[in-house]
Amino acid sequence: MRRILVEIKDDNKRIDRFLTDRFAGVPAAVFFKAFRKRNIRVNGRRVSNDFRLHAGDIVEIFIPDEYLSPIKRDDPESRIDILYEDEYIMVVFKPQGIPVHQDSNREDLVLDQYLQALMVKRQDGTAPGPGFPALCHRIDRNTGGLVILAKDEKSLEVMKDKFKNHEIRKFYLACTYGIPSEKEAEYEAYLKKDAQNSQVRIFDRPVRGSMRIVTRFRLLKAVYPYALLEVELVTGRTHQIRAHLAWLGYPILGDGKYGISDINRSLKLKMQALFHYRLRFEFKNPGTHLDCLNGREISLPSIPWQKGINDTGLLGNDLFE
Repeated sequence: MRRILVEIKDDNKRIDRFLTDRFAGVPAAVFFKAFRKRNIRVNGRRVSNDFRLHAGDIVEIFIPDEYLSPIKRDDPESRIDILYEDEYIMVVFKPQGIPVHQDSNREDLVLDQYLQALMVKRQDGTAPGPGFPALCHRIDRNTGGLVILAKDEKSLEVMKDKFKNHEIRKFYLACTYGIPSEKEAEYEAYLKKDAQNSQVRIFDRPVRGSMRIVTRFRLLKAVYPYALLEVELVTGRTHQIRAHLAWLGYPILGDGKYGISDINRSLKLKMQALFHYRLRFEFKNPGTHLDCLNGREISLPSIPWQKGINDTGLLGNDLFE
């Protein structure tokens, strides 16, 4: 058991962020599981992960010391953290550079296959059937962040239905070149896939083969000429955030397909500065075995931005307070 006195510098900080800051390198899943098992206390009381600390509080952590040792982060596999899990679904952190599923190119590490193999190795009898856990949605290879997987066919069908009916809200953080004039905005456009060039095109009106898209964003911080946006996908189409923001005049830093190459090179960025960092279950139509998720919000405790993003000056504020 560890006992920690909260200092003034950590006053009003969420306890999950306090723990990941204090134990750098320890997977967030370790603390998430401890909160679920009610093994973390403040001043002798069990608390949830969103509890806010105050200077002078005593945090007690009932986790074996071996789990509080940082793991090596030299390989992508060691950075795949399970942030939430129950008997039906799991929510994991996918690092940038890892595909969520096997495409035409053979990959050494693929998210869904890795997790399926991991579940088979479990000794507690909770391993799902063949092909599970299965992806409920997808994010780009070079986009990092939250991915939901279902452990059985029934749960997969429910989750797909919830995504289709916009009952799961997905929020991203994006660093852009260009600052929106509005603090909050919602834009509609039309997206058409260009399969030959493996990209999409955006139009302001319907064209043959196009699909309507809606993207919301909120300006969190601006340091000329850069901006930090919270983006919500109202519709979820291929490359929607990347292509739509670029079309609006705010290309994402590090994006090799829709961004600005000279800017990306100057910041030494190899991947787009885009993370799916928060999701919220808002079920309008209850009545399934997953109703227990309704109202739950899951977020990343921290984001591993590339080093070049620090040079923009956008990361001075604590985005998770």
